[in-house]
Amino acid sequence: MLLKLTEQEKLTGVPEQETIEVAVEQIRKNGYIGFESVLSKEQVQELKDAFLPIFNEYIDRFGYNTGTNRAQMHLPFLQPFIQDYMVANAFAMPVINAVLGEGVRCTYLASDTACPGSDYQNVHSDVPPLFPNLGVALPAYSLVLNIPLVDVNEDNGPLEVWPGGTHLDPESTKHTAIDGEMLRAAKSMYSEKVYMPAGSIVIRDIRMWHRGTPNRTQENRTNIALIYNNDWYGAGGTIHVPQEAYDQASPQVKSLFRHERVGASLKMPWQW
Repeated sequence: MLLKLTEQEKLTGVPEQETIEVAVEQIRKNGYIGFESVLSKEQVQELKDAFLPIFNEYIDRFGYNTGTNRAQMHLPFLQPFIQDYMVANAFAMPVINAVLGEGVRCTYLASDTACPGSDYQNVHSDVPPLFPNLGVALPAYSLVLNIPLVDVNEDNGPLEVWPGGTHLDPESTKHTAIDGEMLRAAKSMYSEKVYMPAGSIVIRDIRMWHRGTPNRTQENRTNIALIYNNDWYGAGGTIHVPQEAYDQASPQVKSLFRHERVGASLKMPWQW
């Protein structure tokens, strides 16, 4: 489900309370929600201009790592990748905070790029359940935020998701790779591809079934990928946060990355 911003929301740059409530309901019940065209064209272009040379160098050094012509790449903790409009987005954070509660932090600053010729990913969940033998679903404790840097359509590798409860079924989230009986179920269950303009945002429960689809165009399909956790979930400390960049960041960005390696030297993607 992709929500269009109201005229009031476009004017103020923040979501109305009813919008937040609808988004929270959708994440809890269906596993995800999207907001259409949240970032401006100028902000999207700023991210693209900064991202492309880094990505090209990364591919030259290491090639693809998440399937045919597909790459996950960590982002360095520097501008513009630590702008509020990206990591502390005014539409995303009220929803994320409402779902996860106080003390949210960001533990993953990265990207996912489906290049021309990429193929289907296997259907998967990003994490196994915390307590696989509990037999009941836990409330959300980790959310993924994606921001596409190009318009996403049928041809360039849209995200495909399985809404309606795959994030809530303890049996279906026992394995990150959906295979055997679960794969058979995935083939017969309802799924949908998320089409959206560049600069939209999608927030999903990290346990939700999903996959990347083929990019049949001649242009990369890049998603910014961020993960927000409850304060108690995940050790943190993997993102190198240079002191100067941290000092110049907004209070909200500082709070989100407070458990990372503040004061460490900058770490480029090929140094992971």
